[in-house]
Amino acid sequence: MTLTSRSALPMALLVFGFSIPAAAPRPSAEYSLDDATALATFEDLISYDIETAGIAAKKDPNADVRKVASGFLNDHTGLLKHTKELATKLNISPTPPAEAPMGQAHAEALRKLNATTGQEFDRVFLANEIAYHSGAIEILRDSLAPAIQNPDLKAAVLAAVPAFQGHLAASQALANKYHVM
Repeated sequence: MTLTSRSALPMALLVFGFSIPAAAPRPSAEYSLDDATALATFEDLISYDIETAGIAAKKDPNADVRKVASGFLNDHTGLLKHTKELATKLNISPTPPAEAPMGQAHAEALRKLNATTGQEFDRVFLANEIAYHSGAIEILRDSLAPAIQNPDLKAAVLAAVPAFQGHLAASQALANKYHVM
């Protein structure tokens, strides 16, 4: 099975004139997806929001956005710990793909988040979170889960989808509250 690029970007970004946020899924190459590669991709997707939410938890000008970002940070940190424990239990070593889905976009998101302050930070962070969670949900549900052979790993990936959906909804609600979308 291969992972291919499909746009998971919410239409609102395009309708309101926003450019594609840094975390929109943009894998430029297809790659073979075995359990070890799926595991590495899953861990990468989790780690991406640990990094971006960590920046927002410290830097966002609005207390409620910082609180939500802290929640994302805690949730993803716990999920990553659980995923690493599961990998050890299953004796699966993560094997990173040649090019990680959303990897370049994540690097660009980090650059923008570190370079942005004030109310513009809200726009950059929330647009990134919406695009990131939309893309991650699509990758987890439509690419990783169908390709995974190990039932415990597949269950872990599918169990993460509702949490990612909750984070997406929280990001969208904050974007609406602060009129950044």
